[in-house]
Amino acid sequence: IFTGTSNLVDEAFCVFLSIFLMTKISKLKTEQLGFAKDNIPVSYLKGALFGILQIFTVFFIIFGLKAIDVYYVGNISILLLIKIFIIFIFQALLEEILFRGYLMPMFSKVIGIKFTIILLSFLFTCIHLINPNLDIIGLANVFLAGVTFSLIYYYTGNLWIVGAMHTLWNFILGFIVGSQISGIITYNSVFFSIPVENKDLISGGVFGFEASIVTTIVELTISLFVIYLIKKEKNKITFEK
Repeated sequence: IFTGTSNLVDEAFCVFLSIFLMTKISKLKTEQLGFAKDNIPVSYLKGALFGILQIFTVFFIIFGLKAIDVYYVGNISILLLIKIFIIFIFQALLEEILFRGYLMPMFSKVIGIKFTIILLSFLFTCIHLINPNLDIIGLANVFLAGVTFSLIYYYTGNLWIVGAMHTLWNFILGFIVGSQISGIITYNSVFFSIPVENKDLISGGVFGFEASIVTTIVELTISLFVIYLIKKEKNKITFEK
């Protein structure tokens, strides 16, 4: 899963189709969808670095608490990893375009930014309800991920940043450290992280790190920090205008 050429074509097609429909039918400019034209590589790099920091913080805490056994797999094709990474670039952008770029400013004009973030995080959670082995902590963490991405987008107004964060989280989670991606098993990872018995609260068990209490704490910490930044700089971006 996530590795086929058809996945790449499908995700890329959906991204470009979404942008086309939103710009032609809804008459939005790409900048209004969060695609800032200035310093795109810098913006993407910032988001990527933050995503890397986020996932490795979770990984090393879980590993340090001895809740997972980590095995090096090796013999992974670099070209395959590059293709998977590109797939995740489009997959993350598609979700971010819909939830953050399109729906977030639209809803915030009607119900305000606070209720919009809650509503979109709920909808973001709903699309993961069919994922295997989902439990209450996993459900809460998916919701918190939606809150985190929404807050960061509200603060930055930059879809490249949240798209890169989302991409790097999923890619490293599933294909570098080898945990499940929202309960979905991946088979082409550099390492495999195997949950230790009776430590599911820390490891996330069969759902993966996204059902770990460590992820809960990290997501809450990030969200609270971004809320602090927003309150400190209230006029950073205002969707209600």
